[in-house]
Amino acid sequence: MESALLAKAALQLSPVEKAQMIDALWQSLDPAEQKSIDRAWLAESQDRLKAFRAGEIKALNGEATIRSIAADLGK
Repeated sequence: MESALLAKAALQLSPVEKAQMIDALWQSLDPAEQKSIDRAWLAESQDRLKAFRAGEIKALNGEATIRSIAADLGK
């Protein structure tokens, strides 16, 4: 399939389907490296969850944080 047609079809996907497509394409570039990255993110997320549960860090409201960042970038 021509890449322009493929891109046009991909843009019609739902956000979840687009994310799945991006993930599949990303992993196809270097599967060995992706496994290393996945292991590192797993360790990081486990560390963050442990710190949260221990009261060492607090959770932030995602929407409010994004609005704040967007406002800062708009300055």
